[in-house]
Amino acid sequence: MLEQRLLEKAIGEAGRLIAVEPFGEGSIARFTIDAGEHAGDWFVDSSRQPVAHETGFVIRSRDGAAVARIWKHPLDPRLPALRTAVDPERLARISSAVGSDGEIEARVLAYRPGRRAVVRLTQHGVHLFVKVVRPGEAEDLAEIHRACRAAGVPAPEVVHWTPAGVVVVRDAVGTPGPVAASRMGAPQLLDAVDELREHLRSVRTRRIARASAGSRLDWHLRRLAADLPERAADARALLPVLVPHLRRAAPATVVHGDLHIGQLFLTERRISSVIDVDTAGLGDPADDTAAFIGHAIASAVSNEVAGRAADAALLQAIADEAADRWLGDPHAAALTAVHLVGHGIRAVDRSPQAAGLLLDRAHRIAPHPAAR
Repeated sequence: MLEQRLLEKAIGEAGRLIAVEPFGEGSIARFTIDAGEHAGDWFVDSSRQPVAHETGFVIRSRDGAAVARIWKHPLDPRLPALRTAVDPERLARISSAVGSDGEIEARVLAYRPGRRAVVRLTQHGVHLFVKVVRPGEAEDLAEIHRACRAAGVPAPEVVHWTPAGVVVVRDAVGTPGPVAASRMGAPQLLDAVDELREHLRSVRTRRIARASAGSRLDWHLRRLAADLPERAADARALLPVLVPHLRRAAPATVVHGDLHIGQLFLTERRISSVIDVDTAGLGDPADDTAAFIGHAIASAVSNEVAGRAADAALLQAIADEAADRWLGDPHAAALTAVHLVGHGIRAVDRSPQAAGLLLDRAHRIAPHPAAR
């Protein structure tokens, strides 16, 4: 792999590939090194997208253009605030300056290199969540949280933001969605989700939601074919099936952008918090449908492979109920298949079996050619 060779050339170690995400004209590949002077997570960026300040190694073409960047976490050149957000000493100094003392634990919960990170801060048993974004994006992120809350969408309250790329929000309220789902039937859970989606439609914003997974169909199928060579033909066979249904121009409404059960918290069978509205904005409602069903099926497959039959059955029942309600449209079905391919890519390293099952589910849920 080219990115691995570039890393080895830069630091003398190739590392172990963890993930690759499309980015710009190329991708950002994540590697880990377990021990020694270079221990940690390393990133190789072949996107050719400019940055304000370099934070690692830069490989340039003969005309001086940057063709690859290599950095070690947390020195992401597009997220300069990440270094502070994961440094307990820096955080303690900031906390002390506003009159709060005590040890702060910082834990990275999510990180998409070049895009965003979520860091959970814990002090005196209280959680706050720091969302690290690119400089200049924080005000927009704070505003979508405010707009959601004004429309009755229970997004977490923003307590602080800075133009450097930091938004701090309070903890979610309620029982986490997967736990709540085990205590209520799938129809009741989907009723709550339908109510949330209706409130989302009334959010006042001109913000554009995260790009549809369908816009990167070619990349997803090529990547899964490469990662599961024994199923490459099956992956490639999805292209002609899905393409005809992914070109619809739908009226834009406000959507979550990454809706799934893990984003939800419930109290008395109603959604009391919905997190990660960072992706929300004007978009295609079918993207929320596809994200929710795709995530439920992927979670069911993960539990099935791990031998947790009861959990797998619960999640599959939720996926089936959602499909019965929302998948009357071939466009939404095609998008769901794309999401399943994406989950398959993420599953390959830990479980090729799960990745294969997700490819099977993608074929099963994809619109039949007769629907064209």
